[in-house]
Amino acid sequence: MFFLSACTERNFKALNSNQNYAFEYDGFKKILKIQDFNSAYAIFFFTQDCGACNAQIPILNEIYKEKKFPIIAVLNGVQFKEEAQKISLEKKLDLPLLYESKASSFLSKAVDGIYGVPVIVFFDENGKVSEKFIGLTPKGILVDKIKILQ
Repeated sequence: MFFLSACTERNFKALNSNQNYAFEYDGFKKILKIQDFNSAYAIFFFTQDCGACNAQIPILNEIYKEKKFPIIAVLNGVQFKEEAQKISLEKKLDLPLLYESKASSFLSKAVDGIYGVPVIVFFDENGKVSEKFIGLTPKGILVDKIKILQ
């Protein structure tokens, strides 16, 4: 006899804040919840050398400040904390940043894979994917999505 479980939990500390994110993923229901978090949120996947990602960061920084909407950045392809800190400073990233490969891998799997960047995935207050934007996305489209979710 054996049991299968599709629920997994992972904890990741944001590099540029004191925030610790405890994610719980239910693969059967396709729900990604953040512990003690009961509102809609977004996850932004990017890489250091992606031109479209570099253009997306200032847009997301503005939205993060203006709308007070939770957006978590996930930096792919970085091995060391110092490298991630340098990139965060160079890009003037205001968003909470997760850089560890285990965070990138876990969150990528939770959104059915990331095959190119930038990708912004919006989740409703229940942790269900509401929409996935691939490529550089204009501010107006993102703000409209946030209005629907708030």
